[in-house]
Amino acid sequence: MIQLAVFLLVSLSATPLGNRAFHKYVVVWNIGQGQWVTATEENHCQHFDLGGEKFPWKNLKRLCSDKENRFSLSHWDWDHIGALAKWPSSWKACINLRPLGKSSPRKMKILAQFQDCSSEKNFKEWSPQNAKETNSRSHVVRYEDYLLPGDSPVAEERFWQNIYWITSARVLVLGHHGSRTSTSTELLTRLPKLKMAIASARWARYKHPHAEVMWRLKKAHVPLLRTEDWGNIWFGF
Repeated sequence: MIQLAVFLLVSLSATPLGNRAFHKYVVVWNIGQGQWVTATEENHCQHFDLGGEKFPWKNLKRLCSDKENRFSLSHWDWDHIGALAKWPSSWKACINLRPLGKSSPRKMKILAQFQDCSSEKNFKEWSPQNAKETNSRSHVVRYEDYLLPGDSPVAEERFWQNIYWITSARVLVLGHHGSRTSTSTELLTRLPKLKMAIASARWARYKHPHAEVMWRLKKAHVPLLRTEDWGNIWFGF
């Protein structure tokens, strides 16, 4: 489980990559507006979405190019899957969790290039039933102490916010990049162990996280970290 006392906040990747005291990392990448979170294991890298306005290829080469890369994709939006279109062909990769439903022929063709992983998933997941809108079809995932709800909106949060493995999460990557349509006050009250929230967004252009969400977090006494301010956010343990 995460030890919050040892998390690293850095913009320059050389320091954490060279620190041999840590055996595993969870990294929330500074990719502008989008989501890409990478968890490193001994023999593989688990990626929770792979999207954004820029991609951390140099860091990923050092972390993951010699490992199996496993993708967990919350939904079909480009800011969550866009990097797959440029994935290096020499890096071993497979999909652990595919988006629900169908999308454009181009997106479906990109995902069709990757086979499903044969290994068991090492994270918990919740998937919506009968949701029609793209964001509402987001898978909700918990890896270790990290909760990643994709772009799941408030209406869907009510279906999953009371699940036992969700209520004990300690780090929340804000739904829909901090949009007011996610991260309700009701959800925050269901997360009593929450220690921090992370916004993977670009306020300067998209105004995420919204002021309403920042106010909700402040009222719940949950500190907010923004990749726009800190750069790549590394957790070592």
